[in-house]
Amino acid sequence: MPLPRKFRKAALTAETNGFFKDLNRHFAVHFQRGSTLVVTFDNMKSRDMPVPRFPWGMEFLERRGHSHLGIMMRRRNDWFRQSRLCDFFDELREGGFFDRFEKVVFYGSSMGGYGALTFAAACPRARVVAFSPQTTLSPALAPWETRYRDARDRGDWDEPRYADAADTVREIGEAMVLYDPYHQLDSRHAARLTAESVTHLRCPFLGHKIPRYFAFWNILSTVTTRAIDGTLTEAEFYSLLRARRDHKSYVRHLLTRATDHGHAPLAGQALAWTARHRPDWQLERKTRQLGLAA
Repeated sequence: MPLPRKFRKAALTAETNGFFKDLNRHFAVHFQRGSTLVVTFDNMKSRDMPVPRFPWGMEFLERRGHSHLGIMMRRRNDWFRQSRLCDFFDELREGGFFDRFEKVVFYGSSMGGYGALTFAAACPRARVVAFSPQTTLSPALAPWETRYRDARDRGDWDEPRYADAADTVREIGEAMVLYDPYHQLDSRHAARLTAESVTHLRCPFLGHKIPRYFAFWNILSTVTTRAIDGTLTEAEFYSLLRARRDHKSYVRHLLTRATDHGHAPLAGQALAWTARHRPDWQLERKTRQLGLAA
């Protein structure tokens, strides 16, 4: 199968100091830089990235001088459930690829978080940083997962290798999982991650797209950098998360969520608190839309 044009620059760039492998439905791209290797996985948002396509997190990791192994999907919504990709990670493990690096971190969001949590088993000393991850789409293990039906149909969920994050996290050194405990499906996946290696970092009322909010609040770079470095503590994380209270977008989202779930009195209290502490925020329109009294 010919290499799609949008991936050719990544392949040419990697040839100078790394490698590029066509795995049929996925591509593996490695850029050799520093002593820390970060392994990233595409997510559904990757389809919106500009052409030419590079792995998810490329610019961020390049600025920090980290080596980078990126797993990209040929077509959208393809969840890393092919035996050829499993073979590739088996070969990396058995060939000592990960031994070249002082630190190895697997990093991803949503479906990319699933990839990070599962394939990290190829390097048991690795750290994982996963935003809003799923643990599996297997109908037998997560019949309650109603999203991603096309992805479920495309993947081989009978392949036992790197399959269920609830199992693979028991084989790795450390995992930081960031999710919204009030997002029903994401929280059910997080609840399956019971291994002692997992640190649950709760991000209430942010929904599934946590990195987008973090980026808007200018904390994504700090959170991710320190999580990759291994210096992010729970106390520091929750201190950084308090930045959400200073952004109108979060308050609007919180008010909408509260009223949608039948908590209008609570939304009214939040609105009153905001009016007292941030009188410069004009929320009259949102107040009228939600039928709340200012």
